Amino acid sequence: MRNPPLPRRRIRTAVALSVLAVLGLTTAACGSSGGSGGGSGGGTPQGLNGTQAAAPANPQYTAEERAAQSVLRPAAGSFLAGKVDETQLGSTTPPNGDINPYAIWPVTRTVGTVTAGDVLVDDFNNASNNQGTGTTIVDMHADGTQSVFAGLPGSVPGCTGGVGLTTAMVQLKTGWVIVGSLPSTDGKLDTAGAGCLLVLSPSGKLAGTIAGPYLDGPWDATVQDDGDTATLFVSNTLVGVNGGSTATVDKGDVVRLSLAQTATAAPKVTAETQVAGGLPERPDAAAFVKGPTGLALSPSGTLYIADAVGNGVNAVPGALTRAASTGPGSVFSQGGQLADPLGLTLTPNGDLLAANAANGKIVEIAPSGKQVGEYYADDDIGQDPPGNGDLFDVVIDRAGTGVLFVNDGTNTLEMLH
Repeated sequence: MRNPPLPRRRIRTAVALSVLAVLGLTTAACGSSGGSGGGSGGGTPQGLNGTQAAAPANPQYTAEERAAQSVLRPAAGSFLAGKVDETQLGSTTPPNGDINPYAIWPVTRTVGTVTAGDVLVDDFNNASNNQGTGTTIVDMHADGTQSVFAGLPGSVPGCTGGVGLTTAMVQLKTGWVIVGSLPSTDGKLDTAGAGCLLVLSPSGKLAGTIAGPYLDGPWDATVQDDGDTATLFVSNTLVGVNGGSTATVDKGDVVRLSLAQTATAAPKVTAETQVAGGLPERPDAAAFVKGPTGLALSPSGTLYIADAVGNGVNAVPGALTRAASTGPGSVFSQGGQLADPLGLTLTPNGDLLAANAANGKIVEIAPSGKQVGEYYADDDIGQDPPGNGDLFDVVIDRAGTGVLFVNDGTNTLEMLH
């Protein structure tokens, strides 16, 4: 995370979901009609005002960063079409001061201490802004209030290196929460440990860990949940990476973990398989580490992987059943509006949303791999380019009509609708 941002120029609403409901509004009704097609061209990126867009580009910008000043208006019928309003749902900073929100999980059923309609968000940094040291998961309630779902210790037996919560967080139908840890003792990669997956009860109590040679820097996750069994995919970003080097190595991977659990028995791994490997990864002072991050699983069993270093999204077919790694997978979409993609999520219409790290854009990709729209969700002008490093996870809200995302510049949970 960077220094505190300059004041934001764009005005957002700060209204809780329950207030929207009282007013008789739904996220589907927000905004205006969709953009004028999916072509790129002149004008201002949706969500960025003219003054910001007209600012001269830094001559040191990479090609990915220059995409921040290009335009791809959401095509008619795309999920982003017509979504032009943002609602700030509340601060993600818990009482202990943890910052840098990463993972988002919309709660779909009432179990333990969470209620359907809540949203769980974890933090990667502690109050001193050291990366890989965040230990809290907050419960964002529909009325705009917040409580702590889990406050974990700085070190946990069975989790190499300590606790630093990542974007690898899911909640199973049985209520158990699984969250990744990629820890550091001082916020630097050279003190990072391999980490683990932490297993929490539906009430946020630590119930155990999942660790082994198949986990090394768990960064993101997605799951197919069948109740008493589940299939969890986890991306690893520390395989062959250390803080003493700046070189890119093609060793990042994604593993498939078969889980068994019940409402009273914590998830256990019954089988593990590497389904993708050879993905580029490297140390990064600002981002801690860059490598395979966001994961999304299609109904047909295709696994999508955000390749931040390669500036694209890869596809692995048959991910639920394949017996061995397919390598890095095939390129699904690359370049264009993508700028170091991190979080991924599938939309109800079958498209894919990617959250850019190098700018604050959310990019929509059709099943063909064609990019069909973008929205400048985090336009923090204190960064260069605007929104650089502010956007991490992105998910569809419980109603299936809005886009939830975390804003690292303000440590808030927001919704595009």
